[in-house]
Amino acid sequence: MRVWIDALTPKQLIFSGRLRKKLEERGHEVLLTTRDYHDANYVVTRLALEAEVVGFHGGGGRERKLEASLKRSADLLRVVLERRPALALSFGSPEAARVASGLGTPHWCVNDSPHSEWVGRLTVPLSELVFCPWVVPASAWSVYGLKRKRVRQYRALDPAAWLKDRGWWPPATDFERLSAGAILFRPPETQASYLRGRAAEGVELARTLSERFPESRLIVLPRYAEQEEEYADAPGVTVAGEPFFGPNMLRDCRLLVGGGGTMNAEAALLGVPAVSSYPGDPTYVDKYLVSRGLLHRGRGPADILRLALRLLTEDAGAKGERELELMDDPAEFVAAAVDRGAA
Repeated sequence: MRVWIDALTPKQLIFSGRLRKKLEERGHEVLLTTRDYHDANYVVTRLALEAEVVGFHGGGGRERKLEASLKRSADLLRVVLERRPALALSFGSPEAARVASGLGTPHWCVNDSPHSEWVGRLTVPLSELVFCPWVVPASAWSVYGLKRKRVRQYRALDPAAWLKDRGWWPPATDFERLSAGAILFRPPETQASYLRGRAAEGVELARTLSERFPESRLIVLPRYAEQEEEYADAPGVTVAGEPFFGPNMLRDCRLLVGGGGTMNAEAALLGVPAVSSYPGDPTYVDKYLVSRGLLHRGRGPADILRLALRLLTEDAGAKGERELELMDDPAEFVAAAVDRGAA
């Protein structure tokens, strides 16, 4: 079977790399598409994913996002018409869902973020199936009109797809090796539709962490050029000026203060002490990790600082690694569903 996978972000591309490998091992042909986006381009190159780049990232503004999405849909249509896949699979790509639906091609969605309402409205109703971690209840998708029988849950968090096989990780770069013994700070996804208008007090928090823990390098891992500029003048802070592979940064660091979801989950499952500074309501994944004692949620700079101080004296490694060992491989789960037609 010819399967089309559309992946838009670094996380989605890393998951796609694992999924593609498993599908090809089963004899399926895979067309992988992505968009022109700084960190996504890096992942394609770093992992040698052989993805076709179609369209571009629209940035933070509504009009620009819409314009980029409409143009990308038209460009994807031309690509897909040439290849005629039997199945489309994305991680919440509005363009892939629309193009597949318009051509009468089944679209499957892998998604652990029902809180991303804009993406959910544009993809879930057009999907025959939604695959998600078991910590996300099937009822979470009903707001988008999806019936329970169309939800497939795997007993894993998404990062397990690449964390369970360390041999698949690329060798660490010189910059990634700088994270050994460091404190990592990951700003939130401020250009995401679900965080619009909820910017975090990131720069001041990074400065405070650097001042409080001078014995550890404080490395800020920005998502955009704008964030690089925002943190550039913070004293005592090292701003990552090049892309990176998250697990390589995390494996030997002391602590992660993370404003997003993927790196927080990666840290938790690798046994790295982690504090969430995510400015929105806690996600289902975050709630699960907190309930297991693998992630700690900070409520403002003072609380984050208190948690950081406590976690730097604890050893949570073995618990997180055991949790990962017990999880399924999500890429294997989805690939097996393709094989059996999700009967």
